[in-house]
Amino acid sequence: MEYFTANKGGLYEYERETERERGKVRFLISAIMILGFLFAMPSFAAGPETAVPKGDHQVLAMYYADQVQDFKTKARFWENTAESYEHHPELYKATDIADEAAHCRQIARNFRKMADEAAALASEHLSLSRKGQ
Repeated sequence: MEYFTANKGGLYEYERETERERGKVRFLISAIMILGFLFAMPSFAAGPETAVPKGDHQVLAMYYADQVQDFKTKARFWENTAESYEHHPELYKATDIADEAAHCRQIARNFRKMADEAAALASEHLSLSRKGQ
């Protein structure tokens, strides 16, 4: 709520309410980030060992190719989250925006690196499947 009174106490209440609203937005964004991590965790924990017969390189290549797409999608999500921080500076202190955006971009870089590693594994397993090993 906004308070528009002429006395000093009323102006203080207005500022406190504005800060309270900012706190709610920060909490919401933090909750979204935590949920994103929780949804990402099963893909980190689940490996191909549980569903793939030993030596089936074609299936492993397909698994890692799917992982590449999944990691690229997650990288785009975190890049978009960083841009969201930067496009709504009125909700945060200047240092918060830069720190939060940098943090999100680091997560996106990590996902891109994981996508590159999964692509290399997919290529390796595809090569092995063609050789008949």
